[in-house]
Amino acid sequence: MVPMNNFTLFLVFLHLFSLSTFAATLPDKQEEAVKTLWGNQSDKFTNHEPIYVIGGDDDLKLQFSFKYRLSQDWNFYFAYTQLMFWSIYDESKPFRDVNYRPEVFYRLFTQERAFFQNLDLGYLHYSNGRDELDSRSVERVFLRSTIATKIRRHLLGGTIGIQYLFDEDRTNKDLINHFGYWEARGFLTDVVLVHDHRIDFNFRVNAGSKIIDFDKGSYEVGLTYKFSNTAFNPGIYLQRYEGYGENLLHYDRKRVEHRIGFIVTY
Repeated sequence: MVPMNNFTLFLVFLHLFSLSTFAATLPDKQEEAVKTLWGNQSDKFTNHEPIYVIGGDDDLKLQFSFKYRLSQDWNFYFAYTQLMFWSIYDESKPFRDVNYRPEVFYRLFTQERAFFQNLDLGYLHYSNGRDELDSRSVERVFLRSTIATKIRRHLLGGTIGIQYLFDEDRTNKDLINHFGYWEARGFLTDVVLVHDHRIDFNFRVNAGSKIIDFDKGSYEVGLTYKFSNTAFNPGIYLQRYEGYGENLLHYDRKRVEHRIGFIVTY
């Protein structure tokens, strides 16, 4: 079990301080753009993590995710994300690894028209459903903040989170070395305009257990070509992944992957 350190406690304080400092009211256009991406706070089912289907040299990578508001009176949510690696080039086409991430969280702070929009405190189980030597699992508690702001035609948004991992499976006791104590995700829309279409940018990064040692962590960057024609909703998605922990089964192997396909939500 990995103890909380002073740096992690400092990040908790920084989150709380940021909420009180940056809760300024922002334009109505930003609020509408955020609702388009993540839905209304009052909706039962809304987007959570990105949903995509992308393929590369080795496999097809699929991710499905949603969150569900458990009560209209309280900000309790259940969320579920499933990440799958499908070996479509093998003769039997097996799923090499399937990762499951159910989570529950309480939204401590909600301000749809603020830069720091909300603050979530939650619990997440992460496993691959295998047994014996291929079994991988870990529990985590997290504090996660969602941010969004409008910069001219661009929408900048994402999440910043800190996490504490515990109860690791005996086969992945060193998982913290690659997953670390924090994770940041983000996107920037309308980076390039091509006629009536646009190219958006997104990223995800974490740095392993040494806080800023990126050699043991990972990063993921993507470009999305979004069509203006609403008859075709998905965007064309190009993703690069480099580092550890892309899937649980081989979390301790460094991978460099390039994939292309379709993305439904950020």
